[in-house]
Amino acid sequence: MPCTILGPGLVGSYLGIAAQAVVCIPGPSGRPTAFVAKLPRGEAQWQPRLTHVAVGPILAGTRCNTAVAARLGRDGLAAQNGLGQDYPIAVCFFALDLDARGAVFARGKVPRLVCTVPGPRWRPVIAAWRATGIHVDEVSDVRPAQWEKAILNATLGPLCLATGLSLAGVWADPHWRQVTLAATHEGLAIAQAEGIAVAPDLVTQAAIFFDHLAGHRPSVLKDAGEIPHIIPPLLRAARRHRLPAPALTLISQHLYPQAAQLATS
Repeated sequence: MPCTILGPGLVGSYLGIAAQAVVCIPGPSGRPTAFVAKLPRGEAQWQPRLTHVAVGPILAGTRCNTAVAARLGRDGLAAQNGLGQDYPIAVCFFALDLDARGAVFARGKVPRLVCTVPGPRWRPVIAAWRATGIHVDEVSDVRPAQWEKAILNATLGPLCLATGLSLAGVWADPHWRQVTLAATHEGLAIAQAEGIAVAPDLVTQAAIFFDHLAGHRPSVLKDAGEIPHIIPPLLRAARRHRLPAPALTLISQHLYPQAAQLATS
């Protein structure tokens, strides 16, 4: 498809392969993370042209900073976790890993992507994603999806980072499981106080999602740079609305001191 993947990490490679993107602008590694993907409707490969000149709309598959955001153009999308960004976001509800062959695959339920209704140049890209079995929701307001993903990412991943346990190990531990679900409850209340129409059964959905993630390596273990867009915004919103958030505070202040410092900045 006539689109460009900017920063082809796991997410960029997975969506790039699914769309058969013709151009890839690599990050520091100089190459995509994966050239083969196990997609819901079968395996696919790609050989994108590595360049620094974009073709078609851009999907940024890397943590989006000011320089990257400037390259997105009028109809670019950034597949980035977190809150507070001022550029269009594609929210990815899937957990990606590499198998022994280096193929990228999604664990758990059918991969789902949520984005604002994009411009016409995205139509063939979205059609290609859907053809591979990826569920794509086009919405007028992407904030509920952003908040839901941020709440999910504020719990198990940071706990893995802080405790050294695997995701399955955190989820299997009765104490950390309770903290995870309590923090998800708090995130739901914070989002509702902000007027964000998140799914009211988010805690139940989170428990089902986490049950399917044994063996997954959370993205925060690869790049802790997403933490400033996740835990601190939730805690700041809790303070604005005078809402108690003891579980989120526990994760932030006692288990991940760096995030606690960011939350007070």
